[in-house]
Amino acid sequence: MNPFRALGLRAGGPPQPKVERHEFSDLSTYSARSSGGLPLDALMVAPPREFWTPLPGPLPGTLLSGRLPPEGCARFLLRLPKHWHGGLVLSASPGFTDEHGYDLYWSDFLLDEGYAFACMDKGVHATLDGDTFFVPMDGSTSIRHWLRRFQELAAFAAEETAKHYGRAPERILAVGVSNGGYLVRRLIEESPDLVHGGVDVSGVLWSRERNLLLSLPRMLRDGLKVEPAWEQALAVYRGLYWTSSLAVFIADLDSDYAGPLEDYDLSKRPASVLSAIAEISNTGRLSRPLVSLSGAKDFLITPEGHALPYRDLAAPSGKHRLILIDDATHVDADRALIPQAQPLMPHAHRAFLSLAR
Repeated sequence: MNPFRALGLRAGGPPQPKVERHEFSDLSTYSARSSGGLPLDALMVAPPREFWTPLPGPLPGTLLSGRLPPEGCARFLLRLPKHWHGGLVLSASPGFTDEHGYDLYWSDFLLDEGYAFACMDKGVHATLDGDTFFVPMDGSTSIRHWLRRFQELAAFAAEETAKHYGRAPERILAVGVSNGGYLVRRLIEESPDLVHGGVDVSGVLWSRERNLLLSLPRMLRDGLKVEPAWEQALAVYRGLYWTSSLAVFIADLDSDYAGPLEDYDLSKRPASVLSAIAEISNTGRLSRPLVSLSGAKDFLITPEGHALPYRDLAAPSGKHRLILIDDATHVDADRALIPQAQPLMPHAHRAFLSLAR
């Protein structure tokens, strides 16, 4: 399957807020692991099975799901475990996956630790049709709306968690991978009143000087120099991620561009494009602790282009720590194709536990 063979728009009616509440004997993937009912988006993000969180049994509780108020564009899940220790964790889905994207990566681990866990899909409702992965590219899905929706999820999840348990969460943390990691940074930068800290994994950096509209055209033209053992991994990233990621964000932030992707030159584009980037840019101004993890072999957002510049951007705050993992890539699922790739997930879990203490 080539999940990014084409990009398109699936039209639908205007979204409406909707919240459903159900009791479940298992909020985790414990039962689905044996039945084969695991969400595809969760499998696309997580490392192979041997790295999954060991679960002693089902984890019962209450699930709130639907379309996030007040707008109704983003779909969400709020898992409220029966055995709750007082914490709430917020997340926005990685890449363009749905609200189940972290079922294996974060949800199982956090539920087993006793946290309530909320995840949203950012309002991007990608659909799979055969071997074609359709990413809607209308105004409602723009990255310019993602932070506001994450802020709305934070407020909604905190309120519903307090209602459910009869007391407010003692601590609220944020976690995320890739585009979700970008939003962890943005939430802490812009709304420190909503969160006490966070962990981002493979977080994308957006700034005037460092962004995907600058780095990906250059990579398409010139490639990357890698060790021979990593040439297969580089080929996977070039074929699967570079073109598709660039196409999505050009369509979002510079929809008038009609030339070849490798010829895209941000310096020659209208001022409105830089204004759009300024609107979504990271500031690095942190008043809450943030731990970032990055793979040294991330061939989509290289450490030199994203993790290290964000470290420098956030350094004056004194609240940021970067963990660079040798032989880790951008997505832990790479391990199935690239045996030498080391998953970031175990390191992310340890970083979370350290932050949560």
